[in-house]
Amino acid sequence: MSQIKSKLAARIRSLSSADSRGSEAVPAASVDGTGSAELNILDVYCNEAPDPQATLDIFAGEWASAFPPPLEHLSAGQSPLFTDSRITWGLDALGGIDDQRVIEMGPLEGGHTYIMDRRGAREIVAIEANSRAFLKCLVTKELLGIPSARFLCGDALRYLEKNLAEGGEKFDLCLASGVLYHFVNPVGALELMTKSSDRLLIWTMYYDEDYIRSREDLSVKFPSSTAAEFAGYRHTLHRQEYQHALNFKGFCGGSAASSAWMTKSDIFGAVEHFGFEVVDVGLDEVEGLHGSSVCFVARRARS
Repeated sequence: MSQIKSKLAARIRSLSSADSRGSEAVPAASVDGTGSAELNILDVYCNEAPDPQATLDIFAGEWASAFPPPLEHLSAGQSPLFTDSRITWGLDALGGIDDQRVIEMGPLEGGHTYIMDRRGAREIVAIEANSRAFLKCLVTKELLGIPSARFLCGDALRYLEKNLAEGGEKFDLCLASGVLYHFVNPVGALELMTKSSDRLLIWTMYYDEDYIRSREDLSVKFPSSTAAEFAGYRHTLHRQEYQHALNFKGFCGGSAASSAWMTKSDIFGAVEHFGFEVVDVGLDEVEGLHGSSVCFVARRARS
């Protein structure tokens, strides 16, 4: 069975000629080791009885998340996103989401979607631009059961624009965990979020000059900074380049070769500029492995 799983995973991976975030993908090696991407369609069939591990192995080596009980024994990723304390903290800080509608930007593999479903959300619209991550979300939904979730493949910002233009109903919460620092115009993204919901739960990386310049591995990814203005808000954008990470099929960054980071003060300032107040700040880690990060909740300020 292990041979069938490895052949299945190798052939499925070879079907994508480019990374779903827009970068060129590393050619997948064929089963015979020749490097040929020629497809034998029979190799994508699974001839064994249905098995959760075989399902996860369609994306072998690409999972970021470790699955929760009763699937904790399965081989996937290592990050505890299905039990993420940042999300449970934020939901508690905002008074919960029981019977509420949530817009989730970038669900990745559905870990945070799962948490919100179990916390009583009535409806979760989760939009993922990375087509491979979107398919992993569907696998997660099937294996764990997430009845309140509707996963959509596409650009979350374009969805918000369309929903606003059509006079769509506001969401009770906008969750943006791990996405703000992947945009080329993060202030524009915040404007759409604040127009779409009166409450925000955001976890994001942010630019800390001293820490980034103290580490050569981080500093090389930030070649320049530019003064910017959007919707009347002046701020500074720090260009971040993905570099070799674009060659990984499990890449979970933005849809361009680079993105723009902001300082924490600029992020909070933008939220306030659009009529919100930061209610509470949870984890604020300056010296993180991949840079500085902060988790915070905000709501529309009272007039």
